Amino acid sequence: MPLPRVLRDLLALPTASFVESAVMDYLGRLCAALPGVRVRRDRYGNLLAHYRRGRSGKASPVVFAAHTDHPGFVALEMLDRRTLRAAFRGGVLASFFPGARVRFYAGGAPITGRVARVTKARKLRRGSETWEIPLEAQLRVARPVPPQTPGMWALPEARERGGRVYARACDDIAGCAAMVALLERLSRKRATADACCLFTRAEEVGFVGAIGAARAGSVPRDVPLVAIETSSELPTARIGDGPILRVGDRMSVFDPAATAYCDQVAQKLAKRRKRFRFQRKLMDGGSCESTAYCAYGYRATGICLALGNYHNMDKQRGRIAPEYVSLSDWKLMVDWFEAIALAETPFRPGGTSVRDELEQSFARWERLLDG
Repeated sequence: MPLPRVLRDLLALPTASFVESAVMDYLGRLCAALPGVRVRRDRYGNLLAHYRRGRSGKASPVVFAAHTDHPGFVALEMLDRRTLRAAFRGGVLASFFPGARVRFYAGGAPITGRVARVTKARKLRRGSETWEIPLEAQLRVARPVPPQTPGMWALPEARERGGRVYARACDDIAGCAAMVALLERLSRKRATADACCLFTRAEEVGFVGAIGAARAGSVPRDVPLVAIETSSELPTARIGDGPILRVGDRMSVFDPAATAYCDQVAQKLAKRRKRFRFQRKLMDGGSCESTAYCAYGYRATGICLALGNYHNMDKQRGRIAPEYVSLSDWKLMVDWFEAIALAETPFRPGGTSVRDELEQSFARWERLLDG
């Protein structure tokens, strides 16, 4: 089964924190060419693509957000003709580095290399467990690599097999591709909608682009913000069981009103389309941008895909491997985005369908509280 074009194209591009230009440039060109979509950058280099069509008040505004980086290398300097010092930006355990193959993308043919050793790392502690996360490494490379060149694990190009998408970087490029697919649908259908897609930078080193966007007020705070992610598969959140309404992560629980709103839209969509299915889970294997947006006063929630080989770590085999997601989950997620963007029921920060149900229950039984 061929991959959707935008998913295939984006998964082929190199990226790492602060060197996301290949992904950003592609997104900017593609979105700017869509009728009804306006594109701009904020002061931190985040990209905003805003589709708006129809009378004010008819469409309920919504913001979708996803990050454009993935754990990867950034070339710093050549120590000799074949030895490169490179930063590593992202959460991958040090045990996966020795001897791992890497490709650097400086234009033209990729420059191949292999990790010789980790030279700088930080300790990460969670409860009783401690991990070592590399910050810098030395690599033996085929030829000199220019400074600031992004490097990614030397893995096969994106492909579909058995209904799954295998790629160097599903996290969070698959989320970006889903947002573009939404904009393409809205533009093609000339739909009445008000949907802003925020493509952020440098999530893998601590939500840096999202924090910048929040501090700058790059998107409005009074509308629901849905941060898109891929999140490590859990025993209760399986790949292939549908996209996931992420109610929280390892750090926080997200905005109840925004979460209830997305849930309500999904429930209605499932009634209209029997093939649509979704999950609602606390995905606490890691943290995501929704936590940052909530901390800065946004009404944020999350939608994610269950992900295999999180951050390219195949822990069963102890080696670097492609990440993978369900193609069906990805397509259903785009359907969900569209339903949210076209929802006729407005978002109500101070009252949701959950409260309405509670009020009905209270009205039914209130008289028995008197005696």
